[in-house]
Amino acid sequence: MVSYQSNFKNLLSRKPLVFTAIPLRDSKTGDQAHDDKIMKNLNNRKEELGTALSSFSRLNAVSVPELVEENHEGKPRYNSIYTRMLSRGTADILHIDALVNKVVAHIENYENFVDWIRETHSLGISNLIFVGGNTRHHRYPGPSVSEANVIARRLWQEFHREEITIGNISLPERKDEAKRMLFKTIAGAEFFTTQLLFDSALAIHLISEYNKQCDVAGVKPATVLFSFGPVRSIADLNLLDFLAVELPNKAKDYILENNDLAESSKRSIINSLRVYSEIVATIEEKGIRVPIGINIEQLTKSNFPSSVSMLENFSKVIDMNGSDVADFVKKYTGN
Repeated sequence: MVSYQSNFKNLLSRKPLVFTAIPLRDSKTGDQAHDDKIMKNLNNRKEELGTALSSFSRLNAVSVPELVEENHEGKPRYNSIYTRMLSRGTADILHIDALVNKVVAHIENYENFVDWIRETHSLGISNLIFVGGNTRHHRYPGPSVSEANVIARRLWQEFHREEITIGNISLPERKDEAKRMLFKTIAGAEFFTTQLLFDSALAIHLISEYNKQCDVAGVKPATVLFSFGPVRSIADLNLLDFLAVELPNKAKDYILENNDLAESSKRSIINSLRVYSEIVATIEEKGIRVPIGINIEQLTKSNFPSSVSMLENFSKVIDMNGSDVADFVKKYTGN
């Protein structure tokens, strides 16, 4: 059994910086040649990520999501493979922590959840992000996110000596999201990753309300990782629409002005840095005690270089205060 002591839990109060990479989009077929090709692609992807991210000493963890589509009945179609092996393998190259997410809504029964926990631990992964179903209109077989938090912590304590670190997803535009986050925190969530942000208003409202909810309940707030990712083209916009990510018209028009890929990438980074500076300035002004961090997401294979560039810039500003981040943006834009 793999013995691996995660440091990510200890970094949650110190502005963790995470990079989320796209998984392999494939499936095993039983055909040996095809499945061998998948493993080759997996190894190539680990090396690609390791090479591209190796210079960022401020990077604390790499995450790989599980991609699941649902039909009209809520039945899943899995569009990713070997997410845990990609996350763990890349993290080993970089000597940092591995994160992996799991869509718990589609777990068929308790035994399957036990098996997944055992397998995940065997790969040396103890930082988990639990994700719910796509809609409240379906009756899913699996546990809710809060239930998964409780079950996973109990299983981990039963099977393993190491500590587990549990994260959940936060959707700033969702009604009563701060209250949902409070309940999930009480159920064991130690961090949240937000949906991709392109404007600061909803994020500021969310973290302010979550701070109040935790104060009233006497609960230590979980760390909130604000997620940013580059957008360069209409294809990226279509993906955001599919993921139900809100991109305000003002930000969209600014980023995609003249449809220049290189300039759109730069403006996307500038927009994200501005949003972050506004969030940090508000946290400082209001004395919000919620710990924060940054999650940089790679949306598509083609915008990987832009994602790395965004990571480079955020690694420079993540430890700055709000005014210093704003000054950095001015210098970056030449204003």
